[in-house]
Amino acid sequence: MEKNAIINLCVRILTAILIAVGVFVAVPMITLAVEIILGKITDPELIELPMSFKRLGLVDLQANRPGVLTTYVVSLFFTLLAAVYLLVGKQMHKIERIASWCVFVVALFVLVPSVRTIIKEAKHALEIKKEQNRDTYMGIKMNEVSRQYLSKNGWTLTKHEYCDNGYANKGEYLNGDPQVAYLDAWNPHGQEVYQVEKYQPVEPGTYRIICSARAEGAGCYVFATTKSGKNGVKLVEIPHYGNTEGEIWENALDGSAEKEANMGNGFGWSKVVVTIQVGDNDTLVYGVSTDSKFTGKPVRSKWFSAADFEVERLGIN
Repeated sequence: MEKNAIINLCVRILTAILIAVGVFVAVPMITLAVEIILGKITDPELIELPMSFKRLGLVDLQANRPGVLTTYVVSLFFTLLAAVYLLVGKQMHKIERIASWCVFVVALFVLVPSVRTIIKEAKHALEIKKEQNRDTYMGIKMNEVSRQYLSKNGWTLTKHEYCDNGYANKGEYLNGDPQVAYLDAWNPHGQEVYQVEKYQPVEPGTYRIICSARAEGAGCYVFATTKSGKNGVKLVEIPHYGNTEGEIWENALDGSAEKEANMGNGFGWSKVVVTIQVGDNDTLVYGVSTDSKFTGKPVRSKWFSAADFEVERLGIN
């Protein structure tokens, strides 16, 4: 193969690679530019493109610095226009080629800073979102103890009003271990509306949900039901001893951790058992609720706690 042929082949391969890379880079950039243009003439909330402002975190940039996005669109247009013109224009005059290269270089020179600004804003917005996600579970803002406990144990928080972002706690577990977390809600006026639940596929049969719980007053319930709701909702009220004594403390052996907790006064915990029948092709649902619309009972408790949930099937040898 002659030297010129080899050079031409290498040039064609290099050109093909550059075109492929250019297309790979240009497609998302063009998509973003299309959204910017559409955002000028229609409601951005109605636009759902792969490179949407919300997904990239550019909503604030669009609202506060729209000139950056406009510059991006215009410079991208002329950069691509000049690049395509240079690629397809085989029979161009020298002055025409020079002018095209000038347009390409100037447009690219303007495009690069706007792209850097967009990337910087997107990274900043995504970092903020990531930081916010550290304080949320299921999109609900909460403290770190609550987030870790609910996510680790697979609880679904369905009601979460007036709980001061606290849905779990630690420090007053039944055996006095300060590191053990548990479900918990508190409101100084007894207005907390709280409900967590778990879905558990089970075989047909009769089941008991057993847990340890405590409350400051009346109106806090451990419940069991099924996804179909065929067997209704079974409710058992949490005994309200406050944060001392409790049935577990009363029945504990002298010298045990449960008996010695809280300087020998206990933390108010008791065992709660709920029984329910689950039919064919159904799912067991259980949890804790202070929602009067769900329980049918008013809440007169400033707080409650619950832990150590177990599901036990009855009648199995």
